[in-house]
Amino acid sequence: MFERNIFDEYKLYCEQRFVLGEHEGFTAKNNHYIVVCVDQIEDHEIKEMVNMGNHLTANGDHEIATFIPTIKNTLTSFVDGQNCILLQLPRYVSRSKMQKSLGYELARLHRRGKTFQSGNREGGTWSQFWLKRLNQLEMLYVDLSKQPKKYSFDQAFMISFPYYLGRTETAIQYMVDSNLDFGQQIKQEPKTICHYQFSPNTWLTYDEKTAAGVKSPIEFVYDYPSRDLSEWMRVISRQDAEPYRKINEFIRGYETVETISPISWRYIYGRLLFPIDYFRIVEGYYRSIDDEEAEKYTDQLFELLGEEKKTEAFLRDFHQTILPQHHITLVPQVDWLRREERPNSSLRNTYNHFQRRH
Repeated sequence: MFERNIFDEYKLYCEQRFVLGEHEGFTAKNNHYIVVCVDQIEDHEIKEMVNMGNHLTANGDHEIATFIPTIKNTLTSFVDGQNCILLQLPRYVSRSKMQKSLGYELARLHRRGKTFQSGNREGGTWSQFWLKRLNQLEMLYVDLSKQPKKYSFDQAFMISFPYYLGRTETAIQYMVDSNLDFGQQIKQEPKTICHYQFSPNTWLTYDEKTAAGVKSPIEFVYDYPSRDLSEWMRVISRQDAEPYRKINEFIRGYETVETISPISWRYIYGRLLFPIDYFRIVEGYYRSIDDEEAEKYTDQLFELLGEEKKTEAFLRDFHQTILPQHHITLVPQVDWLRREERPNSSLRNTYNHFQRRH
């Protein structure tokens, strides 16, 4: 079915298939392609992402995957029952990338992206978006509290939500205070081309000789550079045995190209305070359509809860281990972290009273 769909929509013969990251790929006429599912993305968002990719390519980034329209000149096609787009992987990759750090390469992308003219005129701040998502979870929490039967995920959510409610309210207030403290200076903080959730695996490696990272435009979003910096730090703080050393190396590489302003440092810390992984897991679970998907989110939730103490330690040590000392007075730490107290101690119940059933 895959090969038939590709031929019908693009008139391309799949000569050889492969997997790149989470995407199905194929070779045709000496070119490499990947199929990217866009079921949850609106057409106007796809157009904006493609425009961002074209902008980066025009400004010297040769590692952007190129969008390919269908033979009917439409944005999307149905492949194996999913709404997808087709991207052609670049032929050219720089062999110098093996000597360049990821932080350096990200800063170069941000510098190129600052001249992009976004067509997205939707307003709103991070704190406003977070508050909207928090209100949705609060309504879910109230609804579940009225239901007599609860699955293990429901029970873990009911116990952990008060803690993450406190974390979220702290993050929202932190961002509101940051905007008030910096006032009109906020308008001088430029936005750029960023990623939805930047991590060490966001850029796709298909050329092992160069380790060059191919960027999919479907990952792009127009936002503050601090979005990418904080999300990368979030992943490293959870996954790496020596996160502070790796993050400091990343920052040094980044700042050889772009300087991180005091406002950006405030935004980085505020975003790290916001428990975005918790929201994605809970929202994903209650949108899941089958048991396998629900089980995946259940595993992710218990893993996240088990790592929360490590996350708190990272937030508490951030100012002494990562933040430049001359910025400390401009990036205040929240009170409950200084006291090593949690906003709601009931999270301990989740660690102690739930055993995963396999």
